[in-house]
Amino acid sequence: MNIARSRSIPTSKTLPFPKDIFLLGEFKSLVNSLVTRLGIAKRFKPRLYSYADFVFVKFYALTTSIPIERASERLNKWLIFQYFKKYKLKPKNFQDGVRKRRLVPHQTDVDKFFRLLSEKEVNMLFGNLLMNVVLKVKARCIGGSKLRFLVDNTEYAYYGKPNSLFEIGTNRKPGTRFCRMFQGHALHGSGMTLFTDFYLLQKGKYRCLNIPHSVEWIRWSGINLSYSLMDREFYRAALIKDLKTCKLPVLIPAKKYPGIKRKIKDFLLGIGPLVSVYHFSQTQKVKPWPSSVHVNFVVIGHKNVLATEIRRQFRQGILTFDEAIKQLAGFFTTLKPWKNHSRWAKWLSRAYKKRWNEETGFSKLNDIHKSFRNHYPNVQLSQLYMRAIIYNNWQYFKREAEKSGIKASKRTLAVFLEILEWRIYNLIEQSVSYNLKYLQKKRRRLYFES
Repeated sequence: MNIARSRSIPTSKTLPFPKDIFLLGEFKSLVNSLVTRLGIAKRFKPRLYSYADFVFVKFYALTTSIPIERASERLNKWLIFQYFKKYKLKPKNFQDGVRKRRLVPHQTDVDKFFRLLSEKEVNMLFGNLLMNVVLKVKARCIGGSKLRFLVDNTEYAYYGKPNSLFEIGTNRKPGTRFCRMFQGHALHGSGMTLFTDFYLLQKGKYRCLNIPHSVEWIRWSGINLSYSLMDREFYRAALIKDLKTCKLPVLIPAKKYPGIKRKIKDFLLGIGPLVSVYHFSQTQKVKPWPSSVHVNFVVIGHKNVLATEIRRQFRQGILTFDEAIKQLAGFFTTLKPWKNHSRWAKWLSRAYKKRWNEETGFSKLNDIHKSFRNHYPNVQLSQLYMRAIIYNNWQYFKREAEKSGIKASKRTLAVFLEILEWRIYNLIEQSVSYNLKYLQKKRRRLYFES
């Protein structure tokens, strides 16, 4: 009996696979231990399966880019084939003579399990799984090096009827005026971008609320942070003040309000300095509350051109005043300035580009499984976490493959998913004898014919 796979499996043995990094070996015990501590263990009590079986079916569907129904049937057939091949055991028939006992949960049971998970339980379960991967990659590749903390929001189109606060209005999605927004936190360093956690955003609620808590959680896990990078979506004095209290420097673009335009104009005319102290304050109209903080304001130039060079061209008449103003911008930062302000401004401009790695990471998460539509927002959140588990392992796989001298075409995400699918089949085949050995006799009669 041959089980057709969705992709051809690479035969090269030179491709490294992080067997001890990925959660396949300890997946079942880790998931079961986490679920038993949550409220879902009281609301959902499977009789013949463990909690990890439901998560594993969804995980396999994401890996192979197929629906959950096909993934469940494929794994069920594969397990039946393995038990018959090794022990000549056949699944028990029901009284109608048509249906047989399943060894893998059906799609309806898998969907029911994920729908019953609350947002807090999703963050607890899959957040710990994701952090487990991050810590293992850190121990192997990063060590005690400091990492950058990246924050970004992403939108997914919602085509149903908006009936909760999770459906947020948007004009950037085709065919709909609503979307669901997720906030992702990631770490960048040593040539890798590793996601740490995700949060569902609600309409009318402060979107930066979870960022300080995430910073504390990451540091509590033993990870050193150097500074944080974020875009204008997080232009909040309260957030910068909270991160400054957490002793985490911030680098964020400044919006060109009248006070900022005045400082840029003074620099261009030679009146103001390149780096100055700015009192960043926001009124009661800005959520969540009025706040203020002292930051360093740095004038920079667009397209890797120094601000001092643009000012020199303006003084020599090469650029007009309007052209020079358009080529200048500013950063807010709580980093300590260097003695050479010009070199520091150039370094800040280059450092901020590291934030684009998270946007690239979000686009790669969408490549793992094309379908992301679901009526339940918590199911989408859990799926985003599981995609990130695969993505973080691919980052480690790509780094190790590059060290081994493997060319770029052999360390892409598509190749990694092919190897991962093959690894899942091998894991199931190896676990057959282990699971059968510890099956109780009464429970074994429920599965197989006597």
